[in-house]
Amino acid sequence: MSVFRPSAHALITGGASGVGLAVARLCLSHSMRVTIIDASQTSLAHAKATLTGENTTFIHADVSSRADWATVKQRIGPASVDLLMLNAGIGGKGTWGDESYFDEILATNLGGVVNGLNAFVPHFLQREKEGNNSPAAIVVTGSKQGITNPPGNAAYNASKAAVKTLTEHLSFDLKDTGVGVHLLVPGWTFTGLVSFCRLLLLLLFHGIQHC
Repeated sequence: MSVFRPSAHALITGGASGVGLAVARLCLSHSMRVTIIDASQTSLAHAKATLTGENTTFIHADVSSRADWATVKQRIGPASVDLLMLNAGIGGKGTWGDESYFDEILATNLGGVVNGLNAFVPHFLQREKEGNNSPAAIVVTGSKQGITNPPGNAAYNASKAAVKTLTEHLSFDLKDTGVGVHLLVPGWTFTGLVSFCRLLLLLLFHGIQHC
C-alpha cells in the first residue's frame, strides 16, 4: 500500500500555489482527501477555483502562529492526517542589521516547520501504539540553498539548513514507527519565489562584476 490511496488525508501547508498546489493535485488524482493551508487569501481563492470537489478543505492560516496551528488541529482532527507536507516558505531581501528580514523568514520557513511537527508528530507516534499500520508520511520542503549555502541570502539559507537538520533528526526518531520522513529538495521550480531568486542572482552577479 501507499500513502497515495483513496480516502487517505493529506495536509499541505503553502498548498494553494507552486509545489504545494501540484502535490494537492497529485493527491486528489488518487482520490485522497486534501486540506490546504495557506496565508494568502488570493492564492486560496485561486486554488478553490481550480480544485473543486468535496474532498478538499481550505484553511487560511499563518504557519508561524501557534494559535493558528491550534485552530487547524481543532478543525480537522490531527489523528486523521496520513500525509503531512510542510511546504510553506517565503523569500526576502535583507542584510545584517535588518531584524525584520531575519524574523519574517525564520518565523515562516523554520518556525512553520517546527510548529507543524510539534502539532502533528505526537499523533503520528500514537498511530503505532493504536495498531494503525496504514502507510503515513511526513514531507518537509527544503532547498539546495540549505545545503550549498550560496552567498546573498543568509536568513533563507539558514532557515533551510535548519529544516534539513530537523528532518534528518525526525527521520531517526521515527525510524521504527513505519512513518516515512522525507526532505524534498526541488530543482529549479517556477513558483512565486522565482522572480525573487532571479533578482537576487542578478544583484549578486552585478556585485561580483564590480568588486
